[in-house]
Amino acid sequence: MKRMHICLSLLFAAACCAVTYGIAVTPRLLQKDFSALEAAERGKTAELKRRHSEQLASLERDLKAQLAAIDARALRNSAAKTYKAILAARKSYDQRFALTLREKAQLRMSAIATDSARSYRDAIEEIAKETSPHGSEITVRETESGIELHVDFDMSTMTSGEYGTRTKHLTVDSLRKEVIVLISRVSNDVFQFCRAFKVQSIHVGCRHHVTSRDEYGQTHEKNKVLYRVLIRKDRIPTLQHNPFLDVYSTTDYIQVAEDNFATISIERVRQ
Repeated sequence: MKRMHICLSLLFAAACCAVTYGIAVTPRLLQKDFSALEAAERGKTAELKRRHSEQLASLERDLKAQLAAIDARALRNSAAKTYKAILAARKSYDQRFALTLREKAQLRMSAIATDSARSYRDAIEEIAKETSPHGSEITVRETESGIELHVDFDMSTMTSGEYGTRTKHLTVDSLRKEVIVLISRVSNDVFQFCRAFKVQSIHVGCRHHVTSRDEYGQTHEKNKVLYRVLIRKDRIPTLQHNPFLDVYSTTDYIQVAEDNFATISIERVRQ
């Protein structure tokens, strides 16, 4: 116990000494002249600002010199030459410019079309598979007048909001417009890559699930062709086409083979 009292006494004495020293030294610190230190810091700041200004001025001079050296006419001619070369490469199916899934599929279709080891029927079916939406029903028919290619695809495989008998469209007219756009896209690619073969006609239909009622009042769900078009090879003149850039070249030449929009209606179900 006596030792503890001695330790506490020593600690207290040390604390008192520290406080006394601080009280004695503080006035002298307050009176110390810091002007030299402040001047040195101001000098450093001024030097940094000067260097920064010189760097900005140097960059400005360099940029002005670069702009003055640019020949706008030569630059424009060079750009036109480059874009012309790119366009020529795209027209010749240069794989460097096949960026989208559609363009890559077109490269595969071009390879299939030039494969002499394939039969016409096999080549046509493979090309139709490449260009048609997933799950399409593809049929190749040989007739007296030539080969007929039939492709029926489900609308839900190409656009969102279509599931079963449900649709995102509020009117039949709105649904019809989108179906025609989708059919045009599919029929264009099929025709472009099959026209080198003996395909006399191409039939492309778009299906959608509908609810029908039979004579007994029972409802049934049916995957029905809403719209089908026909493209006849002998009715299309020379067609200028770049498959990478143009999606709807054949639209002006398609014929309506089947139109069932008048037989359907859209019902909105209350949630």
